[in-house]
Amino acid sequence: MPISFDCPHCGTHMKVLDRYAGQTGPCAVCAKTITIPGDPNAAAEPGQSKVTTTSSSEDNSGVALGTLIGILGGSVAFFSVIFLTLVLIFRVAVPAATQMRTNALNRASLDKIERITQALNAYHDIHGSYPPAYFTDDKGAPTHSWRVMILPQLNRNDLYKQYNFDEPWNSPTNINVTTRMPDVFRNELDNSSNSTSTNFAAVVGKRTMFPHEKSTTRSQAIDDPNTVLMVVEVHGLGFDWTDPTQNYNLDSPQGTMIIDNNRQSTTASKSTLTGNLGVMSGDTYHANENTSVTLLQGMATRSGSEDIGYEMDLLDQP
Repeated sequence: MPISFDCPHCGTHMKVLDRYAGQTGPCAVCAKTITIPGDPNAAAEPGQSKVTTTSSSEDNSGVALGTLIGILGGSVAFFSVIFLTLVLIFRVAVPAATQMRTNALNRASLDKIERITQALNAYHDIHGSYPPAYFTDDKGAPTHSWRVMILPQLNRNDLYKQYNFDEPWNSPTNINVTTRMPDVFRNELDNSSNSTSTNFAAVVGKRTMFPHEKSTTRSQAIDDPNTVLMVVEVHGLGFDWTDPTQNYNLDSPQGTMIIDNNRQSTTASKSTLTGNLGVMSGDTYHANENTSVTLLQGMATRSGSEDIGYEMDLLDQP
């Protein structure tokens, strides 16, 4: 006869063969230890020894303790599969999703760099030269940034007219312009509507297209315009877009053209590049962390006559 009972822990109703009376094992549902109720000696009639084997004609309507253990084992196997599936998702799907987001951010950044380089070329068409990295006062102190100078070419003539070139960039009048930064200068990770911070910088240096406070023309670029670097995106918290002192200075000890493709890196600084680049022709590229410093430094100069065309073929274009 089967023994019917309820699990004292989870309340699940169960049946087991009477020959398992008094035995202990895990519940098939909650896995906690239970003892089958009943007298283990009552399974045999008076004068007979206890039956220790099961015949083929025995009542199998109850659930044997071995079956309970088997069910439990199956449950463990099931949850193990679920766990391994979640681990696989975490190791494969999550990094893939992160990379897709990074690629989308880089594409948006490259679109903005393209607009900026086009505006620089439009400025050259009008004025006969590119703007200097910054303008200076009679004492040589930087006063106005190249970013302000190309506002008309970015269709922001309204801001350009409000900017007072007779005052320094951080005067009260000009700070009012700073607080209205055009979206083209905004970092893709910056969701603040009133942000004044940009990460787009001109490559400044004596041999670049932005030799500090001096202007250059296209004719001064002996190298192929498709290889002459002009605008880059730098890591870090950024800087005010009208600040004339903030650019990527190739002449400084930090101007080593180091790339960190992790856009959310906590160790990257303003001397580190995201890999998003804009060249004189208006084309854009994305350089990965394996890009040689020699290539990037060769791209930064306007007349080095470096043979870097074959290396640039390895860079990604949007």
